[in-house]
Amino acid sequence: MAPDALGAIAVDHVALTVADVDRSAAFYGLLGFAPGRRYQVAGEATAEGTGCPGADLDILLLDHATGGPRLELIRYRNRPTGRAAEVSEVGAAHVCLAVADVHAAVAILAEAGVELVSLPHRDGDVVWVYLRDPDGNAVELLERGR
Repeated sequence: MAPDALGAIAVDHVALTVADVDRSAAFYGLLGFAPGRRYQVAGEATAEGTGCPGADLDILLLDHATGGPRLELIRYRNRPTGRAAEVSEVGAAHVCLAVADVHAAVAILAEAGVELVSLPHRDGDVVWVYLRDPDGNAVELLERGR
């Protein structure tokens, strides 16, 4: 099957399950995301669609100033919360954001109390670092060509 056989034209959004939508929105605000549409869904169709019996969701879409895919924050209001999987675990994911200067971004985020996984690393002309959002989801900052 050809990559476009399904008619996909772009990535619309990336979703993260979070414990507190407002807390996560504040964190992602540090990375240039602004709140968009927020809504709640529940009921039989939501349970069937998500594959989670009794699903009751609080959803916030975040838009980035640069455009591109939106970030969707989802809180399952009737489910236990926990911490995201480690990046090495099957099923784990991370969000990668291109930045102009990783070191400057890290300084701002560290001052705001963001959990850094490591200090920035250089691989050729790429500088990158991993950090964690308030729920432990991995976020990568990536600087190219400097």
